[in-house]
Amino acid sequence: MEYKGLVSAVPHQSLGLITGKLKLTEADIAMLHQHQDVFINRKAEFAEFFYNSFFEITDTRILLERYKPERMKQTWANWFERLFREDLDANFIGYLWRIGLRHVEVNLDQRFSNLGFSLVRQFCQGVMRESFDAGTTAELLPIVNKIMDFCILVETSAYIDATVRCDIEILRGIADKIRNPVTIIGGNLRRMHRHMSPADPLYKDYDFLISYTARCEDMIEDIHTYMDIFQREAKPEKCMLETIMDDVLEKLRARNKLEGVRLEILLSPEARFVRGDPVDLRDLFFHVIENALDASLAAQGPYVRISSAPQENPPHTVRVDVFNNGEVINLANIANILTPFYSTRSKGSGLGLSIVKMALRKNYGDIDFEPVLNEGTMVHITLHGNEH
Repeated sequence: MEYKGLVSAVPHQSLGLITGKLKLTEADIAMLHQHQDVFINRKAEFAEFFYNSFFEITDTRILLERYKPERMKQTWANWFERLFREDLDANFIGYLWRIGLRHVEVNLDQRFSNLGFSLVRQFCQGVMRESFDAGTTAELLPIVNKIMDFCILVETSAYIDATVRCDIEILRGIADKIRNPVTIIGGNLRRMHRHMSPADPLYKDYDFLISYTARCEDMIEDIHTYMDIFQREAKPEKCMLETIMDDVLEKLRARNKLEGVRLEILLSPEARFVRGDPVDLRDLFFHVIENALDASLAAQGPYVRISSAPQENPPHTVRVDVFNNGEVINLANIANILTPFYSTRSKGSGLGLSIVKMALRKNYGDIDFEPVLNEGTMVHITLHGNEH
C-alpha cells in the first residue's frame, strides 16, 4: 500500500531539539570518519549477521520471506555504510525518517526495530574489539552509542507519527462519512418539525430526534477539533488572555450559550498574558467555559465567573479560574470526566474536556477541579506566563 504519511514533511526543528541533547559533536563525527573504512569494509558481514538474527525469529521471518534475501541484505549493507559515511545532516535524518514510515507500512512491531539497533551495537562493538586498541575503542564506543541513539530517536519519532496519522485518518474518515447523513437527517427533521402543530402526538418525538441529531453533529465537530489539536504541532507565542476570551465569548454568543446566564470577567492586570498556541488556547477555554455555562443552568440564577491571577508556585505561571454556580462536582467522577465520550449532560458530546486535556498537554498546562460547598464548582487552569 502507499502510505500517505510518506509525503509529509520531516519535523526537523523538533527532532533537532531532541537529538541535540545527545551532544553528538562535529568532532565526534570527524573522529568516526577517520576510522569509517574499518566499519564499511564489514558491511556485507553485518548484513549477513543482521538477516540471520531476524530470520531466527518467527514473527520477523514471516516479513523477511516476502522479499528476496539478497535484496534485504543489500538494503542493510547500504544502511550500515551510510551510517559511517554520512554527516548526520538533514538528508540523513530524512532517510531515517522514511525508514520509520516504511516500518509502519510493513506492520513491523517497533520492539523489533529497537532490537535491531541493539544488534547493530553488538556488531559494532565486536568490530572495535577486533580492529582497534583499547584506547581507540574507548574513544569510539560512546560516539557509536550516540549515533545509535540518534537513529532510534528519529526512526521512533517517524514510527509514532505515522501510526498516529493512520489512526487519525481513519477517525477523520469515519466522522466525515457520518457527518453528511446526520446533517441531512437533522435538516429534514427540523423542516418537518416547523410545519407540525405542538398538539400533534408526534411533536415531542420529533423534538427528541432533533436533539439527538444535534448531539451527533456536535460530536462530529468535536471529533474534528480533537484530531486537529492532536495532529497540529503547537506554536507557542505571547497571548493576551483578554483577546482569547473575547474570541471565545463571541463564538459562544453566536451559539446562544450566554442567554440567561450572568457572566462576570475579572482578569488581573498582572496576569494578562500567557504563553501558548493561540488556536489551542481558544479551543481549551471554549470548552471549559461552555461546560461551565451549561452546568450553571441547573441553578436558579445561572452565574459564571472567569478570573485570572499570577502564581509564584509553580513559578512564572498564570491561573485562570472558571466558576459556575451549578451542581457541586463529585471528585469521584474526575477520572471519567476527562475520558473521551463520557458526559453527564444528555446533549453533551463527551469530548469537550478531552479536547481541554489535549490542549493542556501540548502547552504544558494543568487543570484542577474544586467543589465549592453549597455554591458550585471551580475549575483551575494553570498556564505558563509569558516570562517563562
